[in-house]
Amino acid sequence: MNTIEAIKQRRSIRTFNEQKINNKDIQTILECAMSAPTARNQQGFRFVVVDDKTILKDIASNIEHGKMCKDASHAIVVCYEVKDELSELYWVQDASATTENILLSATDLGIASVWVAVHPREIKINFITNYFKLPMTIKPLCVVALGYKDNFLKEVDRFDKSKVCYNTSLWDNFN
Repeated sequence: MNTIEAIKQRRSIRTFNEQKINNKDIQTILECAMSAPTARNQQGFRFVVVDDKTILKDIASNIEHGKMCKDASHAIVVCYEVKDELSELYWVQDASATTENILLSATDLGIASVWVAVHPREIKINFITNYFKLPMTIKPLCVVALGYKDNFLKEVDRFDKSKVCYNTSLWDNFN
Protein backbone atom coordinates (compact mmCIF):
# COMPACT_ATOMS: atom_id res chain seq x y z
CA MET A 1 0.00 0.00 0.00
CA ASN A 2 1.32 3.45 -0.78
CA THR A 3 0.81 6.60 1.29
CA ILE A 4 -2.08 7.92 -0.78
CA GLU A 5 -3.90 4.59 -0.56
CA ALA A 6 -3.43 4.53 3.22
CA ILE A 7 -4.79 8.07 3.54
CA LYS A 8 -7.84 7.32 1.41
CA GLN A 9 -8.53 3.91 3.01
CA ARG A 10 -8.15 5.01 6.64
CA ARG A 11 -11.42 4.87 8.57
CA SER A 12 -12.39 5.09 12.22
CA ILE A 13 -13.11 1.48 13.13
CA ARG A 14 -14.91 0.91 16.42
CA THR A 15 -15.23 -2.88 16.50
CA PHE A 16 -12.36 -5.33 16.62
CA ASN A 17 -11.97 -9.09 16.49
CA GLU A 18 -9.87 -11.16 18.93
CA GLN A 19 -6.64 -11.20 16.92
CA LYS A 20 -3.63 -9.69 18.74
CA ILE A 21 -1.27 -7.23 17.09
CA ASN A 22 2.30 -8.47 17.12
CA ASN A 23 5.07 -6.48 18.82
CA LYS A 24 6.89 -5.85 15.55
CA ASP A 25 3.86 -4.03 14.13
CA ILE A 26 3.44 -1.98 17.31
CA GLN A 27 7.13 -1.05 17.06
CA THR A 28 6.64 0.00 13.42
CA ILE A 29 3.62 2.12 14.36
CA LEU A 30 5.63 3.85 17.11
CA GLU A 31 8.55 4.46 14.74
CA CYS A 32 6.15 6.08 12.29
CA ALA A 33 4.59 8.16 15.07
CA MET A 34 8.02 9.45 16.05
CA SER A 35 8.71 10.39 12.43
CA ALA A 36 6.02 13.09 12.55
CA PRO A 37 7.09 16.71 12.26
CA THR A 38 7.19 18.80 15.43
CA ALA A 39 7.63 22.54 15.96
CA ARG A 40 11.33 23.34 15.95
CA ASN A 41 11.98 19.59 16.11
CA GLN A 42 11.09 19.41 19.80
CA GLN A 43 9.99 15.77 19.61
CA GLY A 44 8.16 16.04 22.92
CA PHE A 45 5.84 13.14 22.11
CA ARG A 46 5.43 10.43 24.74
CA PHE A 47 3.38 7.24 24.42
CA VAL A 48 1.75 4.78 26.78
CA VAL A 49 1.20 1.47 24.96
CA VAL A 50 -1.55 -0.60 26.54
CA ASP A 51 -2.27 -4.27 25.83
CA ASP A 52 -3.51 -5.30 29.27
CA LYS A 53 -7.22 -6.15 28.98
CA THR A 54 -8.00 -4.80 32.47
CA ILE A 55 -6.51 -1.43 31.60
CA LEU A 56 -8.23 -1.39 28.21
CA LYS A 57 -11.57 -2.05 29.94
CA ASP A 58 -10.86 0.71 32.48
CA ILE A 59 -10.19 3.16 29.65
CA ALA A 60 -13.40 2.02 27.91
CA SER A 61 -15.42 2.52 31.10
CA ASN A 62 -14.01 5.94 31.97
CA ILE A 63 -13.43 7.76 28.69
CA GLU A 64 -16.54 9.07 26.98
CA HIS A 65 -16.76 7.64 23.45
CA GLY A 66 -13.96 5.18 24.28
CA LYS A 67 -16.00 2.01 24.79
CA MET A 68 -14.31 0.32 21.80
CA CYS A 69 -11.05 0.17 23.79
CA LYS A 70 -12.35 -2.84 25.72
CA ASP A 71 -12.20 -4.99 22.57
CA ALA A 72 -9.01 -3.50 21.12
CA SER A 73 -5.80 -5.49 20.94
CA HIS A 74 -3.84 -2.40 21.98
CA ALA A 75 -4.32 1.26 22.71
CA ILE A 76 -1.73 3.98 22.46
CA VAL A 77 -2.16 6.99 24.74
CA VAL A 78 -0.61 9.89 22.84
CA CYS A 79 0.94 12.48 25.12
CA TYR A 80 3.33 15.41 24.84
CA GLU A 81 5.89 16.87 27.22
CA VAL A 82 5.01 20.52 27.77
CA LYS A 83 8.05 22.04 29.45
CA ASP A 84 8.39 25.56 28.06
CA GLU A 85 6.56 28.29 26.16
CA LEU A 86 7.33 26.82 22.75
CA SER A 87 5.99 23.39 23.62
CA GLU A 88 2.95 25.01 25.27
CA LEU A 89 2.17 26.80 22.01
CA TYR A 90 2.51 23.80 19.68
CA TRP A 91 1.97 20.59 21.65
CA VAL A 92 -1.54 19.94 20.31
CA GLN A 93 -0.42 20.26 16.68
CA ASP A 94 2.68 18.16 17.28
CA ALA A 95 0.81 15.39 19.11
CA SER A 96 -1.91 15.46 16.44
CA ALA A 97 0.68 14.93 13.71
CA THR A 98 2.04 11.91 15.60
CA THR A 99 -1.50 10.59 15.99
CA GLU A 100 -2.17 10.85 12.26
CA ASN A 101 1.03 8.89 11.62
CA ILE A 102 -0.22 6.20 14.00
CA LEU A 103 -3.53 5.97 12.14
CA LEU A 104 -1.93 5.87 8.70
CA SER A 105 0.79 3.37 9.58
CA ALA A 106 -1.80 1.11 11.21
CA THR A 107 -3.91 1.26 8.04
CA ASP A 108 -0.87 0.39 5.94
CA LEU A 109 -0.26 -2.66 8.16
CA GLY A 110 -3.89 -3.80 7.85
CA ILE A 111 -4.65 -2.77 11.43
CA ALA A 112 -7.89 -0.97 12.24
CA SER A 113 -7.84 2.12 14.44
CA VAL A 114 -9.87 4.94 15.93
CA TRP A 115 -8.80 8.25 17.50
CA VAL A 116 -10.52 8.80 20.86
CA ALA A 117 -10.19 12.42 21.96
CA VAL A 118 -8.96 13.20 25.47
CA HIS A 119 -7.86 16.85 25.16
CA PRO A 120 -9.48 19.36 25.77
CA ARG A 121 -12.03 17.63 28.03
CA GLU A 122 -10.87 18.07 31.64
CA ILE A 123 -12.63 14.95 32.93
CA LYS A 124 -10.81 12.81 30.34
CA ILE A 125 -7.48 14.57 30.88
CA ASN A 126 -7.79 14.03 34.64
CA PHE A 127 -8.67 10.36 34.25
CA ILE A 128 -5.71 9.59 31.94
CA THR A 129 -3.31 11.71 33.98
CA ASN A 130 -4.28 10.08 37.26
CA TYR A 131 -4.67 6.53 35.94
CA PHE A 132 -1.21 6.48 34.36
CA LYS A 133 0.34 8.75 37.00
CA LEU A 134 1.58 11.16 34.35
CA PRO A 135 3.93 13.91 35.54
CA MET A 136 2.53 17.46 35.42
CA THR A 137 4.54 18.22 32.28
CA ILE A 138 3.06 15.31 30.28
CA LYS A 139 -0.24 16.22 28.62
CA PRO A 140 -2.51 13.55 27.08
CA LEU A 141 -4.03 14.35 23.69
CA CYS A 142 -5.88 11.16 22.80
CA VAL A 143 -6.11 7.40 22.92
CA VAL A 144 -5.80 5.43 19.70
CA ALA A 145 -7.53 2.05 19.88
CA LEU A 146 -5.94 -0.55 17.60
CA GLY A 147 -7.03 -4.01 16.51
CA TYR A 148 -8.08 -6.15 13.61
CA LYS A 149 -11.43 -6.06 11.88
CA ASP A 150 -12.74 -8.78 9.63
CA ASN A 151 -13.56 -6.37 6.81
CA PHE A 152 -12.27 -2.87 6.18
CA LEU A 153 -14.66 -0.25 4.91
CA LYS A 154 -14.34 0.65 1.26
CA GLU A 155 -12.53 3.75 0.13
CA VAL A 156 -14.84 6.77 -0.09
CA ASP A 157 -14.13 9.82 -2.23
CA ARG A 158 -14.54 12.74 0.18
CA PHE A 159 -13.12 15.40 -2.10
CA ASP A 160 -15.48 18.39 -2.39
CA LYS A 161 -14.25 21.04 -4.80
CA SER A 162 -16.71 23.56 -3.36
CA LYS A 163 -14.50 23.69 -0.24
CA VAL A 164 -11.41 24.77 -2.18
CA CYS A 165 -10.48 28.01 -3.88
CA TYR A 166 -7.27 29.09 -5.53
CA ASN A 167 -5.48 32.42 -5.23
CA THR A 168 -8.35 34.27 -3.59
CA SER A 169 -9.98 34.70 -0.22
CA LEU A 170 -11.91 31.64 0.84
CA TRP A 171 -14.74 33.82 2.09
CA ASP A 172 -15.41 35.24 -1.38
CA ASN A 173 -16.36 31.77 -2.66
CA PHE A 174 -18.39 30.32 0.19
CA ASN A 175 -22.00 31.01 1.05
